[in-house]
Amino acid sequence: MDKIKVLVADDHQVIIDGLEAIISDVPELEFVGGALNGNQVIEMVESKAVDMVLMDINMPEMDGLECTSYLSKHYPQIRIIALSMHDNPRLAKRMIKNGAFGFLLKNSSKENILKAIFEVKEGRNFFDPLLMQNFLDVSNQKNSSSFAKKDLLTKRELEIIQLICQEKTTGEIADELSISTHTVESHRSNILLKLELKNSVGLVKWAIQNEVIEL
Repeated sequence: MDKIKVLVADDHQVIIDGLEAIISDVPELEFVGGALNGNQVIEMVESKAVDMVLMDINMPEMDGLECTSYLSKHYPQIRIIALSMHDNPRLAKRMIKNGAFGFLLKNSSKENILKAIFEVKEGRNFFDPLLMQNFLDVSNQKNSSSFAKKDLLTKRELEIIQLICQEKTTGEIADELSISTHTVESHRSNILLKLELKNSVGLVKWAIQNEVIEL
């Protein structure tokens, strides 16, 4: 079994070093490097094999939101887990919209960090328990909401769902969005994994039920 190659992005070297120690202690994982900003992440992804990025949100030059959006569009096979000091549900949703599969607080336990990595690698979403508690604590407040499956989809994924529902082929979707067919298939796989669906028939039904498309 190939090791999961993990890149850590954070503008504090001590955070990178701490996560490196956790990752390097697990036989199934491989630490491939640390980046201090989004530009360095992109440079490393272009030159190294990377399966996953633990992505700090607040970084100089290019922050985690922008970098996550870029990777989601150009390297959709790479799984991203957001890192933050703040248990802010709105911030978590923004990262998910930009392409992240999970959200971890920087004070998370080693157990939760490793659980997040393995859950996300399998295509599932993972949210820090403290973040989810925050949702529960504010559940009765005005305008508050918990994560729905639709919230887990990026703008590009919603766009692809709409094209699939128009009976567009992979090639036609690739041409319309100016991306490769491989990228389209990666997005399709991610969509089915996030929504826990088996095929395009189920996807169309889900899209209608959740008003992603109109009849």
